Amino acid sequence: MKTLPAVILLTLAATLAGCITIGDADDPIASILVPATQPAPEHPLVVVLPGFGADDKDMQKHDIGAAIHKTWPQADVLLTSATFAYYTRRNIVQRLDDDVITPARQKGYKQIWLAGASVGGMGVLFYEYAHPGAMTGLILLAPWLGSADLQKKIRDAGGVRQWDPGPVPATVDNDNYQQEMWRVVKRWSEDPAAAQRVWMICGADDRMLKGDQLLATALPPSHFTVIPGSHNWETFLRAASLISAQVNQPAAENPSP
Repeated sequence: MKTLPAVILLTLAATLAGCITIGDADDPIASILVPATQPAPEHPLVVVLPGFGADDKDMQKHDIGAAIHKTWPQADVLLTSATFAYYTRRNIVQRLDDDVITPARQKGYKQIWLAGASVGGMGVLFYEYAHPGAMTGLILLAPWLGSADLQKKIRDAGGVRQWDPGPVPATVDNDNYQQEMWRVVKRWSEDPAAAQRVWMICGADDRMLKGDQLLATALPPSHFTVIPGSHNWETFLRAASLISAQVNQPAAENPSP
């Protein structure tokens, strides 16, 4: 797989910080369930995809489930080991479907939200590409959105809606996966109802901010928030609480009978 400069930077940063987890794409995606802390007639499920170098145990250690529960206590939170190995093997969508989403539906979950931080946000977009509209909603925490060159090409075309990605390819490969990720965003720019399902948040000093601002042009203004912080766990945890409050607000205003 061709390795992009941004991914190299992520790799080096994670390596310098200490131990990282790449995972094994031959294994089913493991997960840890963090149950809701408040009773509800029906618990939504928030499936969380980790950023580069992290897995379900890292997210449990940083207590991202508790961060979500601060403002969305009715939700069950499923921390997944959808690690970088599944992206390099390009089986992330199939494994998510087989190991996480389908079993969740079999357990009776009717509302399933897919959330991802950094590279995990890319995983959210890949799943939406393959299964448009299948999730109740999507939560993007400072998602990685590909190369600056492609983002510049989209801006030079006049923005996401004016940009022409060309015909849909027969297969997604190393040469076109970033373009196809942005095709999802273009669909949102043309379908406001689909865009209403998407929420995104990013730190003001995050290196992903410019790309996230470009994606935000396809979303309702209230669905994109910039907060103080950079690309780190402290910001992700604060972001998870804030965006969960926004997502949960309609349910709070219109409680089930």
